[in-house]
Amino acid sequence: IEDALNGKYEKWNSNNGYVNSDDTESQACRVAQAFSHFSHEASSQQEMVVDIQGSGFTYTDPQLHSVKGEFGRADRKTLGFKDFFRTHKCNGICRVLNLQNHCCSAPLSSTV
Repeated sequence: IEDALNGKYEKWNSNNGYVNSDDTESQACRVAQAFSHFSHEASSQQEMVVDIQGSGFTYTDPQLHSVKGEFGRADRKTLGFKDFFRTHKCNGICRVLNLQNHCCSAPLSSTV
């Protein structure tokens, strides 16, 4: 059982490409988007953590996508990767981490 979360509960992204458009400029949103991007790179493009939600920087109930579909029925395999990168705009955190800019994302010069 997880500890109770303090503060406002927010969903930052989902497993189908959704990005919280109400707060894309907040540090919490930028961290969540960069973390999803980072997880894809760190796994050699084999997996991705999405469906990031929680309070502040405490996340709960994530979903994973994988090339092999290893993480249950919500694992959308490479379609999940494509949906994420269709809506993802690299931000300053992505740049600091030197993450690869994917063809369907915004240019690395983007500020979101």
